[in-house]
Amino acid sequence: MSIKVAHMMNHDIALRVHGRNYFAYLRERGYDVHAICSPGEFVKGDMVTDTGVVVKAISFPPRYTPGQDLKTLVQLVCYLREQGYDIVHTHTAKPGLLGRIAARLAGVPIVIHTVHGFHYWLGMSDLEKRLFVWLERFAAQFCDLLLSQNREDIGFAVRERICSPEQIHFLGNGIDVTRFRPDAVSPDAVAAKRRELGIAPDEKVVGMIGRLVRLKGYHEYVQAARLLKERGERIRFLAIGVAQDQASVVSPGALISQYGLQDTMQFLGTRHDIPELIAAMDAVVLASYAEGIPRVLLEAAAMGKPAIGTDVRGTREVIVDGETGYLVPPCDALALAEAISRLSADPARRREMGRAARRRAEAHFDERCYFWRTDREYRRLIEVKLSASHLRGLKALPLEAGQLPV
Repeated sequence: MSIKVAHMMNHDIALRVHGRNYFAYLRERGYDVHAICSPGEFVKGDMVTDTGVVVKAISFPPRYTPGQDLKTLVQLVCYLREQGYDIVHTHTAKPGLLGRIAARLAGVPIVIHTVHGFHYWLGMSDLEKRLFVWLERFAAQFCDLLLSQNREDIGFAVRERICSPEQIHFLGNGIDVTRFRPDAVSPDAVAAKRRELGIAPDEKVVGMIGRLVRLKGYHEYVQAARLLKERGERIRFLAIGVAQDQASVVSPGALISQYGLQDTMQFLGTRHDIPELIAAMDAVVLASYAEGIPRVLLEAAAMGKPAIGTDVRGTREVIVDGETGYLVPPCDALALAEAISRLSADPARRREMGRAARRRAEAHFDERCYFWRTDREYRRLIEVKLSASHLRGLKALPLEAGQLPV
Protein backbone atom coordinates (compact mmCIF):
# COMPACT_ATOMS: atom_id res chain seq x y z
CA MET A 1 0.00 0.00 0.00
CA SER A 2 1.57 3.28 -1.14
CA ILE A 3 1.59 6.30 1.20
CA LYS A 4 0.48 9.37 -0.74
CA VAL A 5 2.25 12.56 0.35
CA ALA A 6 1.74 16.16 -0.78
CA HIS A 7 4.38 18.80 -0.09
CA MET A 8 2.93 22.30 -0.24
CA MET A 9 5.12 25.36 -0.84
CA ASN A 10 4.98 28.91 -2.12
CA HIS A 11 7.80 29.03 -4.68
CA ASP A 12 8.28 26.69 -7.59
CA ILE A 13 12.08 27.01 -7.41
CA ALA A 14 11.92 24.61 -4.44
CA LEU A 15 11.03 21.80 -6.84
CA ARG A 16 14.21 22.37 -8.85
CA VAL A 17 16.63 23.26 -6.07
CA HIS A 18 15.66 22.60 -2.46
CA GLY A 19 13.22 19.74 -2.99
CA ARG A 20 14.77 17.79 -5.83
CA ASN A 21 16.93 15.39 -3.81
CA TYR A 22 14.47 15.47 -0.88
CA PHE A 23 11.59 14.21 -2.99
CA ALA A 24 13.81 11.71 -4.81
CA TYR A 25 14.79 10.22 -1.43
CA LEU A 26 11.14 9.89 -0.34
CA ARG A 27 10.16 8.32 -3.65
CA GLU A 28 13.03 5.85 -3.35
CA ARG A 29 11.79 4.85 0.11
CA GLY A 30 8.37 4.05 -1.34
CA TYR A 31 6.29 7.21 -0.86
CA ASP A 32 4.06 8.51 -3.66
CA VAL A 33 5.25 12.13 -3.66
CA HIS A 34 3.21 15.05 -5.01
CA ALA A 35 3.74 18.81 -4.78
CA ILE A 36 1.42 21.82 -4.63
CA CYS A 37 2.95 25.23 -5.30
CA SER A 38 2.42 28.63 -6.88
CA PRO A 39 3.08 28.82 -10.62
CA GLY A 40 6.29 30.52 -11.67
CA GLU A 41 9.26 30.26 -13.99
CA PHE A 42 9.51 26.48 -13.55
CA VAL A 43 5.85 25.57 -12.97
CA LYS A 44 3.51 27.13 -15.53
CA GLY A 45 0.63 24.79 -14.71
CA ASP A 46 -0.11 21.24 -13.59
CA MET A 47 2.77 18.98 -14.58
CA VAL A 48 4.96 16.00 -13.73
CA THR A 49 8.64 16.74 -13.07
CA ASP A 50 11.47 14.83 -14.72
CA THR A 51 11.88 12.96 -11.42
CA GLY A 52 8.24 11.80 -11.40
CA VAL A 53 6.73 14.24 -8.89
CA VAL A 54 3.14 15.19 -9.73
CA VAL A 55 2.73 18.97 -9.39
CA LYS A 56 -0.50 20.92 -8.91
CA ALA A 57 -0.22 24.68 -9.55
CA ILE A 58 -2.23 26.71 -7.03
CA SER A 59 -1.45 30.37 -6.34
CA PHE A 60 -0.56 31.43 -2.81
CA PRO A 61 -0.76 35.24 -2.58
CA PRO A 62 2.35 36.60 -0.83
CA ARG A 63 0.33 39.07 1.25
CA TYR A 64 -2.71 38.45 3.46
CA THR A 65 -5.56 39.18 1.06
CA PRO A 66 -8.79 37.80 2.55
CA GLY A 67 -10.68 37.37 -0.71
CA GLN A 68 -7.87 35.63 -2.59
CA ASP A 69 -6.87 33.62 0.48
CA LEU A 70 -10.42 32.28 0.84
CA LYS A 71 -10.45 31.34 -2.85
CA THR A 72 -7.13 29.49 -2.44
CA LEU A 73 -8.39 27.74 0.70
CA VAL A 74 -11.51 26.45 -1.07
CA GLN A 75 -9.43 25.31 -4.04
CA LEU A 76 -7.06 23.46 -1.70
CA VAL A 77 -9.85 21.72 0.23
CA CYS A 78 -11.46 20.49 -2.99
CA TYR A 79 -8.17 19.26 -4.44
CA LEU A 80 -7.03 17.51 -1.24
CA ARG A 81 -10.38 15.72 -0.93
CA GLU A 82 -10.19 14.64 -4.55
CA GLN A 83 -6.64 13.26 -4.18
CA GLY A 84 -7.06 11.45 -0.86
CA TYR A 85 -3.60 12.14 0.55
CA ASP A 86 -2.35 10.27 3.61
CA ILE A 87 0.10 13.06 4.52
CA VAL A 88 0.12 16.78 3.76
CA HIS A 89 3.44 18.45 4.56
CA THR A 90 3.44 22.26 4.34
CA HIS A 91 6.30 24.75 4.04
CA THR A 92 6.65 28.54 4.44
CA ALA A 93 4.14 31.05 5.79
CA LYS A 94 1.12 31.21 3.48
CA PRO A 95 1.00 27.53 2.43
CA GLY A 96 1.68 26.69 6.08
CA LEU A 97 -1.42 28.57 7.21
CA LEU A 98 -3.87 27.82 4.41
CA GLY A 99 -2.49 24.36 3.74
CA ARG A 100 -2.84 23.11 7.29
CA ILE A 101 -6.40 24.40 7.59
CA ALA A 102 -7.36 22.93 4.22
CA ALA A 103 -5.80 19.55 5.03
CA ARG A 104 -7.80 19.23 8.23
CA LEU A 105 -11.04 20.34 6.54
CA ALA A 106 -10.37 17.79 3.79
CA GLY A 107 -9.90 15.00 6.34
CA VAL A 108 -6.20 14.32 5.68
CA PRO A 109 -5.06 11.92 8.45
CA ILE A 110 -1.53 13.34 8.96
CA VAL A 111 -0.62 17.04 8.69
CA ILE A 112 2.96 18.26 9.19
CA HIS A 113 4.50 21.71 8.88
CA THR A 114 8.19 22.53 8.52
CA VAL A 115 9.20 25.76 10.26
CA HIS A 116 11.64 27.48 7.91
CA GLY A 117 12.32 30.08 10.58
CA PHE A 118 9.48 31.81 12.40
CA HIS A 119 8.48 34.99 10.59
CA TYR A 120 9.61 37.56 13.16
CA TRP A 121 12.70 39.74 13.33
CA LEU A 122 14.36 42.76 14.88
CA GLY A 123 12.34 45.90 14.17
CA MET A 124 8.87 44.37 14.17
CA SER A 125 6.34 46.29 16.22
CA ASP A 126 4.76 44.72 19.32
CA LEU A 127 1.45 44.54 17.47
CA GLU A 128 3.06 42.71 14.54
CA LYS A 129 4.74 40.24 16.91
CA ARG A 130 1.50 39.56 18.79
CA LEU A 131 -0.36 39.00 15.52
CA PHE A 132 2.38 36.71 14.25
CA VAL A 133 2.36 34.60 17.43
CA TRP A 134 -1.44 34.38 17.38
CA LEU A 135 -1.42 33.18 13.75
CA GLU A 136 1.22 30.55 14.55
CA ARG A 137 -0.77 29.31 17.56
CA PHE A 138 -3.90 29.15 15.43
CA ALA A 139 -2.22 27.28 12.57
CA ALA A 140 -0.57 24.81 14.95
CA GLN A 141 -4.03 23.59 16.00
CA PHE A 142 -4.48 22.16 12.51
CA CYS A 143 -1.42 19.91 12.37
CA ASP A 144 0.04 16.91 14.12
CA LEU A 145 3.67 17.99 14.13
CA LEU A 146 5.97 20.95 13.57
CA LEU A 147 9.48 20.22 12.27
CA SER A 148 11.98 22.98 13.03
CA GLN A 149 15.02 23.67 10.87
CA ASN A 150 16.90 25.15 13.83
CA ARG A 151 16.97 24.46 17.53
CA GLU A 152 16.32 28.01 18.72
CA ASP A 153 12.88 28.09 17.11
CA ILE A 154 11.85 25.06 19.17
CA GLY A 155 12.44 26.99 22.38
CA PHE A 156 10.64 30.04 20.98
CA ALA A 157 7.58 27.97 19.99
CA VAL A 158 7.28 26.46 23.45
CA ARG A 159 7.88 29.76 25.30
CA GLU A 160 5.28 31.56 23.21
CA ARG A 161 2.79 28.69 23.61
CA ILE A 162 2.60 28.14 19.88
CA CYS A 163 2.68 24.43 20.58
CA SER A 164 3.65 21.93 23.27
CA PRO A 165 7.18 20.48 23.45
CA GLU A 166 5.77 17.18 22.18
CA GLN A 167 4.36 18.81 19.04
CA ILE A 168 7.63 20.24 17.71
CA HIS A 169 10.72 18.22 16.80
CA PHE A 170 14.12 19.10 15.37
CA LEU A 171 14.50 18.52 11.62
CA GLY A 172 17.59 20.51 10.66
CA ASN A 173 18.59 21.34 7.12
CA GLY A 174 21.36 20.40 4.77
CA ILE A 175 22.75 20.36 1.27
CA ASP A 176 24.38 17.90 -1.09
CA VAL A 177 27.92 17.84 0.32
CA THR A 178 29.08 15.79 -2.68
CA ARG A 179 28.05 18.53 -5.11
CA PHE A 180 29.27 21.38 -2.92
CA ARG A 181 32.86 20.56 -1.97
CA PRO A 182 36.20 22.40 -2.23
CA ASP A 183 37.46 20.37 -5.18
CA ALA A 184 34.18 20.54 -7.11
CA VAL A 185 35.48 23.43 -9.23
CA SER A 186 39.00 23.26 -10.67
CA PRO A 187 41.45 26.18 -10.35
CA ASP A 188 41.21 26.67 -14.13
CA ALA A 189 37.41 26.89 -13.90
CA VAL A 190 37.69 29.39 -11.04
CA ALA A 191 40.07 31.54 -13.09
CA ALA A 192 37.71 31.36 -16.06
CA LYS A 193 34.74 32.39 -13.93
CA ARG A 194 36.63 35.37 -12.56
CA ARG A 195 37.62 36.41 -16.08
CA GLU A 196 33.99 36.09 -17.16
CA LEU A 197 33.02 38.50 -14.38
CA GLY A 198 35.88 40.89 -15.11
CA ILE A 199 37.63 40.22 -11.80
CA ALA A 200 41.41 40.51 -11.63
CA PRO A 201 43.34 37.45 -10.33
CA ASP A 202 44.54 39.31 -7.22
CA GLU A 203 41.25 41.05 -6.47
CA LYS A 204 39.37 40.03 -3.30
CA VAL A 205 35.77 38.96 -3.92
CA VAL A 206 32.84 38.64 -1.54
CA GLY A 207 29.34 37.70 -2.56
CA MET A 208 25.83 37.68 -1.18
CA ILE A 209 23.23 35.24 -2.48
CA GLY A 210 19.59 35.51 -1.48
CA ARG A 211 16.05 36.48 -2.45
CA LEU A 212 15.77 40.14 -3.38
CA VAL A 213 13.84 41.27 -0.31
CA ARG A 214 14.79 43.76 2.38
CA LEU A 215 14.72 41.00 5.02
CA LYS A 216 17.90 39.54 3.47
CA GLY A 217 19.88 42.69 4.34
CA TYR A 218 20.77 43.97 0.88
CA HIS A 219 20.69 47.58 2.06
CA GLU A 220 23.31 46.91 4.74
CA TYR A 221 25.40 44.91 2.28
CA VAL A 222 25.46 47.79 -0.20
CA GLN A 223 26.18 50.30 2.56
CA ALA A 224 29.10 48.17 3.77
CA ALA A 225 30.49 48.09 0.23
CA ARG A 226 30.31 51.87 0.05
CA LEU A 227 32.11 52.26 3.38
CA LEU A 228 34.94 50.02 2.20
CA LYS A 229 35.16 51.78 -1.16
CA GLU A 230 35.47 55.13 0.65
CA ARG A 231 38.37 53.67 2.65
CA GLY A 232 40.11 52.73 -0.57
CA GLU A 233 39.91 48.95 -0.01
CA ARG A 234 40.06 47.00 -3.27
CA ILE A 235 37.26 44.47 -2.90
CA ARG A 236 34.78 43.31 -5.55
CA PHE A 237 31.21 42.68 -4.36
CA LEU A 238 28.72 40.35 -6.04
CA ALA A 239 24.94 40.30 -5.46
CA ILE A 240 23.01 37.26 -6.68
CA GLY A 241 19.31 36.58 -6.24
CA VAL A 242 15.80 36.33 -7.60
CA ALA A 243 12.71 38.45 -6.91
CA GLN A 244 9.81 36.29 -5.66
CA ASP A 245 7.62 38.67 -3.67
CA GLN A 246 7.03 41.83 -5.68
CA ALA A 247 5.49 43.58 -2.68
CA SER A 248 8.77 43.67 -0.77
CA VAL A 249 11.37 43.40 -3.52
CA VAL A 250 14.58 45.40 -3.47
CA SER A 251 16.58 46.35 -6.55
CA PRO A 252 20.32 45.82 -6.09
CA GLY A 253 20.88 47.50 -9.43
CA ALA A 254 19.15 50.66 -8.19
CA LEU A 255 21.07 50.54 -4.89
CA ILE A 256 24.36 50.15 -6.76
CA SER A 257 23.58 53.29 -8.77
CA GLN A 258 22.31 55.16 -5.71
CA TYR A 259 25.56 54.57 -3.81
CA GLY A 260 27.88 54.98 -6.79
CA LEU A 261 29.19 51.41 -6.72
CA GLN A 262 29.13 50.63 -10.45
CA ASP A 263 32.86 49.91 -10.43
CA THR A 264 32.78 47.92 -7.17
CA MET A 265 29.59 45.82 -7.09
CA GLN A 266 27.94 43.62 -9.70
CA PHE A 267 24.34 42.40 -9.63
CA LEU A 268 24.17 39.04 -11.39
CA GLY A 269 20.47 38.25 -10.95
CA THR A 270 19.35 34.62 -11.01
CA ARG A 271 22.19 32.17 -11.62
CA HIS A 272 22.45 28.42 -12.11
CA ASP A 273 26.23 28.21 -11.56
CA ILE A 274 26.25 28.72 -7.79
CA PRO A 275 29.10 26.26 -7.01
CA GLU A 276 31.32 28.01 -9.55
CA LEU A 277 30.42 31.46 -8.21
CA ILE A 278 31.10 30.46 -4.60
CA ALA A 279 34.42 28.92 -5.67
CA ALA A 280 35.37 32.27 -7.21
CA MET A 281 34.67 34.12 -3.94
CA ASP A 282 37.01 34.65 -1.02
CA ALA A 283 34.11 34.87 1.44
CA VAL A 284 30.32 34.68 1.44
CA VAL A 285 28.10 37.26 3.16
CA LEU A 286 24.52 37.02 4.42
CA ALA A 287 23.18 40.11 6.17
CA SER A 288 19.61 38.89 6.80
CA TYR A 289 17.43 39.88 9.74
CA ALA A 290 16.09 36.36 10.39
CA GLU A 291 16.64 32.84 9.05
CA GLY A 292 15.53 29.26 9.44
CA ILE A 293 18.77 27.66 8.30
CA PRO A 294 20.33 29.64 5.43
CA ARG A 295 21.18 27.22 2.65
CA VAL A 296 23.66 29.58 1.02
CA LEU A 297 25.81 29.49 4.16
CA LEU A 298 25.62 25.69 4.19
CA GLU A 299 26.74 25.68 0.55
CA ALA A 300 29.57 28.09 1.30
CA ALA A 301 30.74 25.98 4.24
CA ALA A 302 30.65 22.79 2.16
CA MET A 303 32.73 24.57 -0.50
CA GLY A 304 35.32 25.42 2.15
CA LYS A 305 34.58 29.15 2.22
CA PRO A 306 34.42 31.32 5.36
CA ALA A 307 31.24 33.32 5.86
CA ILE A 308 30.12 36.55 7.48
CA GLY A 309 26.55 36.55 8.74
CA THR A 310 24.29 38.39 11.11
CA ASP A 311 23.95 37.18 14.68
CA VAL A 312 20.39 35.89 14.32
CA ARG A 313 18.77 32.52 14.93
CA GLY A 314 19.47 30.04 12.16
CA THR A 315 22.59 31.83 10.96
CA ARG A 316 24.37 31.36 14.27
CA GLU A 317 23.55 27.66 14.04
CA VAL A 318 25.72 27.54 10.90
CA ILE A 319 28.55 30.00 11.58
CA VAL A 320 30.77 29.43 14.60
CA ASP A 321 31.99 32.96 15.31
CA GLY A 322 35.77 33.22 14.97
CA GLU A 323 36.07 29.61 13.79
CA THR A 324 34.18 29.23 10.51
CA GLY A 325 33.52 32.94 9.93
CA TYR A 326 32.25 36.00 11.75
CA LEU A 327 28.89 37.00 13.21
CA VAL A 328 27.92 40.67 13.27
CA PRO A 329 24.86 42.48 14.66
CA PRO A 330 21.91 42.70 12.25
CA CYS A 331 21.17 46.06 10.60
CA ASP A 332 24.74 47.24 11.24
CA ALA A 333 26.53 48.14 8.01
CA LEU A 334 29.64 49.38 9.81
CA ALA A 335 30.13 46.09 11.70
CA LEU A 336 29.55 44.19 8.48
CA ALA A 337 32.16 46.31 6.69
CA GLU A 338 34.69 45.76 9.48
CA ALA A 339 34.25 41.98 9.32
CA ILE A 340 34.59 41.94 5.52
CA SER A 341 37.73 44.07 5.75
CA ARG A 342 39.29 41.88 8.46
CA LEU A 343 38.67 38.65 6.55
CA SER A 344 39.71 40.08 3.17
CA ALA A 345 43.06 41.19 4.59
CA ASP A 346 43.99 37.79 6.06
CA PRO A 347 44.34 34.95 3.51
CA ALA A 348 45.73 32.50 6.08
CA ARG A 349 42.71 33.11 8.31
CA ARG A 350 40.36 32.59 5.38
CA ARG A 351 41.95 29.24 4.57
CA GLU A 352 41.81 28.10 8.20
CA MET A 353 38.16 29.13 8.56
CA GLY A 354 37.29 27.52 5.24
CA ARG A 355 38.71 24.17 6.31
CA ALA A 356 36.82 24.37 9.62
CA ALA A 357 33.61 25.26 7.76
CA ARG A 358 33.96 22.20 5.51
CA ARG A 359 34.45 19.92 8.50
CA ARG A 360 31.34 21.37 10.15
CA ALA A 361 29.30 20.94 6.96
CA GLU A 362 30.28 17.28 6.69
CA ALA A 363 29.46 16.63 10.33
CA HIS A 364 26.18 18.54 10.67
CA PHE A 365 24.70 19.61 7.34
CA ASP A 366 24.58 16.57 5.09
CA GLU A 367 21.07 16.71 3.58
CA ARG A 368 20.62 12.95 3.98
CA CYS A 369 20.23 13.51 7.71
CA TYR A 370 17.12 15.66 7.47
CA PHE A 371 15.74 13.37 4.76
CA TRP A 372 16.11 10.52 7.24
CA ARG A 373 14.48 12.48 10.06
CA THR A 374 11.50 13.29 7.83
CA ASP A 375 11.11 9.63 6.93
CA ARG A 376 11.35 8.63 10.60
CA GLU A 377 8.63 11.11 11.62
CA TYR A 378 6.37 10.00 8.78
CA ARG A 379 6.65 6.38 9.89
CA ARG A 380 5.97 7.25 13.52
CA LEU A 381 2.79 9.14 12.65
CA ILE A 382 1.67 6.55 10.08
CA GLU A 383 1.83 3.84 12.74
CA VAL A 384 -0.09 5.97 15.24
CA LYS A 385 -2.71 7.60 12.99
CA LEU A 386 -3.14 4.96 10.28
CA SER A 387 -1.79 1.50 11.14
CA ALA A 388 1.41 -0.51 11.10
CA SER A 389 0.14 -2.31 8.00
CA HIS A 390 0.55 0.92 6.02
CA LEU A 391 4.32 0.70 6.56
CA ARG A 392 4.66 -2.51 4.57
CA GLY A 393 4.98 -0.68 1.28
CA LEU A 394 7.96 1.34 2.49
CA LYS A 395 11.60 0.35 2.38
CA ALA A 396 13.48 0.16 5.66
CA LEU A 397 15.17 3.29 7.00
CA PRO A 398 18.66 3.35 5.44
CA LEU A 399 20.42 4.65 8.54
CA GLU A 400 20.32 3.97 12.23
CA ALA A 401 19.79 6.92 14.55
CA GLY A 402 23.20 6.45 16.16
CA GLN A 403 24.91 7.08 12.80
CA LEU A 404 23.40 10.52 12.34
CA PRO A 405 25.19 13.76 13.24
CA VAL A 406 23.93 15.47 16.38
